[in-house]
Amino acid sequence: MTRFLASYAAFTSRLSAFAAQLGMVAIVLMAVHILIEITLRAFWSTSTFILDEFVGYEVAAMTFLGLGAALDDKVLLRVNLLLLPLKGWLRVAVELFNALATLAVFSFLTFHLIRQTIRSFERKTTSLSILETPLWIPQSILVLGLVIFCIQLTGLMAKALHVPEDLD
Repeated sequence: MTRFLASYAAFTSRLSAFAAQLGMVAIVLMAVHILIEITLRAFWSTSTFILDEFVGYEVAAMTFLGLGAALDDKVLLRVNLLLLPLKGWLRVAVELFNALATLAVFSFLTFHLIRQTIRSFERKTTSLSILETPLWIPQSILVLGLVIFCIQLTGLMAKALHVPEDLD
């Protein structure tokens, strides 16, 4: 059982790292879009007219795709004042409760965002910009990030059960 937990925790870490790399691609795309816009405005006095929309999508993609890796790397904001004094199975129980509560909240959020994405796809909802981007595309990226974050939460639970010392 412990071998399975270790393998699963490693899998969730790799999955989160892959999603974070996709988030880094969003940062590069953001920089490219801004540079294109600067060049168009400086040399040709024109614009793409979609910069703010796409940078918004890329900021959302960067944020949501990086959630799982941030949790795995222990850089999400946590209140350790109560956790650090706890040792052994009490610490594991508190970590499992926290992870389960977080999973419940984010699963609820993910479920409703999936419903919204499906609704946007079925209704062919588009953005109000001149490009009329189908909204299900950026919404799908947010769903992907949230699903990976929920999977990473289960990986955190596996890690708590397998190697509780690594939780600090």
